[in-house]
Amino acid sequence: MDSTTLKKDENVIELPVADRRATVDLVKQLKAVVDNKMFYLFDGLTVDTADALFEEMRSMEEQESLTRHFNIMRVLKIEAGTYRQEFGNLMNYSWMNIVNGKDQRAVGDAVGPVERDLALYSRKHRNHYKILLEEVRQRFCGITLQDLSFHPMLPANFYLCFWYAIEPLGLKYEERRLIMTLFHRFVMDRYGQILAAVNDRMKTLDVMAIKF
Repeated sequence: MDSTTLKKDENVIELPVADRRATVDLVKQLKAVVDNKMFYLFDGLTVDTADALFEEMRSMEEQESLTRHFNIMRVLKIEAGTYRQEFGNLMNYSWMNIVNGKDQRAVGDAVGPVERDLALYSRKHRNHYKILLEEVRQRFCGITLQDLSFHPMLPANFYLCFWYAIEPLGLKYEERRLIMTLFHRFVMDRYGQILAAVNDRMKTLDVMAIKF
């Protein structure tokens, strides 16, 4: 990349037009890796959730619990297109932050007890993939030419984007919270594979890891 100009007030790096186009093309390729992985994982989420909840329903006697499980199964099947599109839209904000050189989160914190759930899930992934996450972060620094704390591949970003993606589905809070446990179980158990795939693509594209 050529010369850059740092706007101190906004903490944004303005790239020359040619460099910005190259950055957009690069980010599109990385985004495609994630999108392709998530496409198949979301397909599996619908099937796996139905099987898991059906097994639990067999031993349930309380009508409220049965209704909750039925609602989740129905929504994940019928409204799959809605939450998948919304998840993609929210993730796009993260990718655009890389393009625009913004070191900030794409979505806000969850509210209520689920905030603790998501923090716990995210921490487990951060601890397990600590070295790989740092390498990926440094490669994103290489793209933006600045030290970053936030980037699209953070586990918290996946959890929060999905939490808000299912918000329009009309489910109760506890139903959404239960869905998050299923997302953690059936989608994020493949998080390491997604992270590694993105890092491999960065290497293929000769994205340098920069440590500030």
